[in-house]
Amino acid sequence: MKKNFIRTICLFTAILLAVVAFAGCSGGKGGEEATTSVYSTPKPSPKELGGMVTLSTYRTAANDTSAFMFIQEYVLQYPGVEITNDNEFSYQQYFDTLDERVENGTIGDVFLVDSDRLAKYVEKGYVMDLSPYCTGLVEYTSGNFRKLYPDSDFFKAAYQDSLYENRLYMIPTEYENKAVLINLELFEKAGLSVPSDKWTWDDVLEYARILKDNGVEKPISMDYTDFSVWGAFALGGGGDLFKVYDEKTGATKLNLTDPRVSSGLKTLASDFIAGGFIADKIPSELTSDELRKTAITVVSHSDLQNWNDLLTDETFSWEFAHFPRFAGEDNGEETEYYRNIGVKTLGLAVRNREYDPEDYSEEEILMENEIRVQLALYALVPEAAVALAGTTGHRVPALISANSMRFWREYPLSGKNTSVFSLYSDSDYAASLSAHMIIDAADELGDSVGEAILSYSRDGSVPIDSLLQKIQDNVNSNW
Repeated sequence: MKKNFIRTICLFTAILLAVVAFAGCSGGKGGEEATTSVYSTPKPSPKELGGMVTLSTYRTAANDTSAFMFIQEYVLQYPGVEITNDNEFSYQQYFDTLDERVENGTIGDVFLVDSDRLAKYVEKGYVMDLSPYCTGLVEYTSGNFRKLYPDSDFFKAAYQDSLYENRLYMIPTEYENKAVLINLELFEKAGLSVPSDKWTWDDVLEYARILKDNGVEKPISMDYTDFSVWGAFALGGGGDLFKVYDEKTGATKLNLTDPRVSSGLKTLASDFIAGGFIADKIPSELTSDELRKTAITVVSHSDLQNWNDLLTDETFSWEFAHFPRFAGEDNGEETEYYRNIGVKTLGLAVRNREYDPEDYSEEEILMENEIRVQLALYALVPEAAVALAGTTGHRVPALISANSMRFWREYPLSGKNTSVFSLYSDSDYAASLSAHMIIDAADELGDSVGEAILSYSRDGSVPIDSLLQKIQDNVNSNW
């Protein structure tokens, strides 16, 4: 595979990312202050790092220079490092081949990974624990010191997605929360307008009925087997899906049988699926022609790349809508609403390497690890995060300070309501199950809930509570 090789040049930098290695990664803004030794000199100097490293990411287009610009930011800090830029694959190609490349060792020293795969890679020993490196981070710019906190500088859900068993294994770069794509042509034919950001799943159901009456056979496309979707229904009644059962240790158990949790799953199964409103294909599998026939599509930002030509075609009329919320019980007082939005995250992980002690001294191994870790950690620096997100708008930054800028919000067309992809971040939850439990329990839960929902939707005579109880018992026994 052809690679773009970038040799760094010696440049003096005004940007510093000084790392003090402490165990743990929980030192947020509200926690213990970083040690004052970080600030002991008026103008600290960058660490002197030297060596070679490969960065593997995907490419959104032939002229995508985001990885190159990120590397440029890094080499300003560490001019002694040589970096190979491995980004010839498209998004689909990259993730279709990622498992194979990680397993056979052909992936880069630092590589992009998605939150769904992270726990598996941790369990197999493929990626490094970054926790010891992420406390006491400081950026030095134009004479000013600025502390960096992984647990609060990123969106909460993105940070949680990057953990496994409370240890940090990737630095978040891209934010993938759920939103809705509305087919305006089908809405207009049915006499419907674009919903406000206050619409509910009850509204979605009513819209679907009207659309179906107006000839749209299956108006909604969404992957209800994905925790990003069924999790929102499970949380929609205000229940605790993961309930703390030991206050001293903070240990939690799955709580699917909470009536406030199971009622949401019943709604998904009986009203949406059994009602015949859900398309046979999930959004990521829809062709452009199929998207034209779908009225309401629950999407992630990365899904848009599949339909780029259609979304930029003037003959197709569409708009974004916010992920719907849930109306709680109305007891004669003001109705309480619950907004829960599932998020997946992409981030930079550092590949574990085996070193032959005959070829590497202990000091050289420490240097090699430091070079690779520093490259991943550099995504914490706002200027570098902006560079890595690129100027085309294909990526939604996970770093809050970078996300607040508007540079990414013009994709795929200017004037669209792209705020749907980060506006309600306080309502977002980590939608990778392994962010909440160990991988064996997560695999059991992920494989079972979708089957239970589908089974109940086909045959309502089988109580869903008994199905959920069985799943809950099996998951908790594996946890």
